[in-house]
Amino acid sequence: MHAKLPDPTHDAPPPRSLSTGRLVAGLIALLFVGWFGVRVRAALRTQAALADERNQAARAGAPVASGPAAMLTGTARRWTPQVPVEGTLQPAREAELAFKAAGRLSSIQVRLGQHVRAGALLGTLEAAEAEAQKKAAEAQVHAAEAQLALADDAARRSEKLAGSGSMPEATALQAVEHKRLATAQLDAARAQLGLAEVALRNHVLLAPFAGVVARIPSGTGGIVSPGVPLYRLQDTSTLRLAGTVGENDASLVRVGAPVRILVDGKTLTGQITAVLSTVDAATRRLPIEAELKNDAGLLGGTFVRAVALGTEEVSVLELPSTVLRPGAQDEVMVVKDGRLETRRVRFTTATGGILLVRSGLGADERVLQTPSAEAKDGDRVETRP
Repeated sequence: MHAKLPDPTHDAPPPRSLSTGRLVAGLIALLFVGWFGVRVRAALRTQAALADERNQAARAGAPVASGPAAMLTGTARRWTPQVPVEGTLQPAREAELAFKAAGRLSSIQVRLGQHVRAGALLGTLEAAEAEAQKKAAEAQVHAAEAQLALADDAARRSEKLAGSGSMPEATALQAVEHKRLATAQLDAARAQLGLAEVALRNHVLLAPFAGVVARIPSGTGGIVSPGVPLYRLQDTSTLRLAGTVGENDASLVRVGAPVRILVDGKTLTGQITAVLSTVDAATRRLPIEAELKNDAGLLGGTFVRAVALGTEEVSVLELPSTVLRPGAQDEVMVVKDGRLETRRVRFTTATGGILLVRSGLGADERVLQTPSAEAKDGDRVETRP
């Protein structure tokens, strides 16, 4: 019998090189996990130490910034107010025109966009019925005039006969009263004629002022109701600026102050005619109105930016816009005895974003140049010039 030889593919020990590689990889993994754990614990200890340090510093009144903070004072100067105005140019006079009478539109006498003079004929209604009523009223006047002439003659005759004793005085008195009645009837007839003439004129529509026709009816033949606008007339020779100014600039705007408008390279100068006394609750802006001669041929409805000019100089402090506390529109942080104090200021923004502070800040008071959004009253701060 022959002995069975061992199969080299079964029960063979692993190669030495493979076992050693696995051992090394495991050791490296253990070392990495240990090193990472040490770093994490060190970072956590550092964060805890920093938090404890900040808490202790806050309780001790330490500075709020990690380093010295820059501060500055405003530069005092005199300034002639120039208040920005935003608004829309509208015709100074504009009217929606309608017939006072009902009827069928018989003619349109103007074109869209046509410039018309005051009193120009714009359109007419069919007026056959109104003309007939006028003629009837005229006939009533003629009849009343004839009745009055007869009554007047009878009264004169009766007065003579009564004076000679040929007629009782009572009969003469009746003749006089009949004349008075005829006079009243004539007055009533003339009044009716006047109403008929007015009704006839109401079938004609005239321009109440000179201007440009901005709307006309689409065509003739339709029935017109009284008071329903068919025409629009605009006088753009004078424009009205309906605008607003910022709430902080409201005290600088006065009635009569000049206004300068620059549109398409053209400069127009007008005058403020009205300043409302209440700021709009939604926009926090103050409505104003101004009028100006339209020498440049500007169009009504144009949105413009203008400048309202002050009549007297005022004292201001110049400061960069960075002094405004983030998240606030009118707050700066004043430094007093190493602590911060919130101060509300009134200012106008000039060219380049420079703040022209009119009130709320003294010339010798120092403010943070770039306050943080977290800065608050009472915080201590280390400053540098």
